[in-house]
Amino acid sequence: MPNKKSAKKSKNLGDITLNDFANSLICKNRPKKTNPSLVLNNFKDEKSWDEKIDEFDGDFVKEENEDGTVSYVIKETRHRKKTISQTNEINCVNGNVYPIDIWFILSEYIRPEDVGCFAGICKSTYNVVSTAKFWYNLYKRFYINVPNLPELLQPECLVRKYSLRTSVIRSLHYMYIPFINRMKNISDSHPDKVTKRECILMWHEKKKQNWFYYFKMKEKPLLSLHSRRTSEMYQPDLLEILDDIYANQDENCQILQITCKHFIPVQPVLGLTLTSVHFSLSSGFLHYKLQLGFSSGIQSYTKTTDGSTDVTVILDPVINVKVLDWWHPLYPYSHNLQHLMNQD
Repeated sequence: MPNKKSAKKSKNLGDITLNDFANSLICKNRPKKTNPSLVLNNFKDEKSWDEKIDEFDGDFVKEENEDGTVSYVIKETRHRKKTISQTNEINCVNGNVYPIDIWFILSEYIRPEDVGCFAGICKSTYNVVSTAKFWYNLYKRFYINVPNLPELLQPECLVRKYSLRTSVIRSLHYMYIPFINRMKNISDSHPDKVTKRECILMWHEKKKQNWFYYFKMKEKPLLSLHSRRTSEMYQPDLLEILDDIYANQDENCQILQITCKHFIPVQPVLGLTLTSVHFSLSSGFLHYKLQLGFSSGIQSYTKTTDGSTDVTVILDPVINVKVLDWWHPLYPYSHNLQHLMNQD
């Protein structure tokens, strides 16, 4: 059989003439379309006349031609370029420094939820927030007589600087309505919120017909070797400690409160880190079953293949689980000033 000829015929371009370049509307040696400037220019050329009106930056000027006709020409307005000296002058403009007395006056109108924003304005506002006067005034402005306010948070007890900020924050969660409404939404949270925390205290007690189990979980600080050495070398005296308004032994601590229907013996897990939490329904489908896995500090940050833990605590049946921060009214807080005074 004869070979099938290709259906496509070769196109003979012929010789390239001078007219192909001299009178051509499109440049033969144009750059590639991948050039971004070329694509932008082509896009501007393809715009209609009404879309190009906004691009004209100038005024219409009346001009008279040689033959006596009148034409209107757009002349662009000249813009002066910013010199280097002008930009340097703008960058070197200094702000106004107000006396710290003005910031003390403004601090009397700050809401409790805006204290952090106020302290971040400048160094003067941070120094204002770091004074005992600021926290005294904040307590007096929002103080109301509530029946459930603890005795240590009463006005006659807030006469020392030690741990003043902590006491005022705890008091506001009893008296300030926005803080009270905020706690109603976050009081009941999942127990996995306290994972990767170390158990530093645990106890249980019976109230009415239910048993309450408490696990005090503290977040492990990530301190470098240099910071540990500096903290060990610096030992503040007793007077300096008593003037510390930021003192708070429960900082970065949370209480895992578990309400059970019956008494359940629990193994001691002090010094161990919570690594796993399993929260499911009980066998009767009326209550919950909580399984807590504790491991040592080294194993808590490494994943094992079999998922084994050092100690497993199983609580069943469970009625309710709460995670309490140190400022929560239900947090079992104990003032540590007496323990501090008895130290050597």
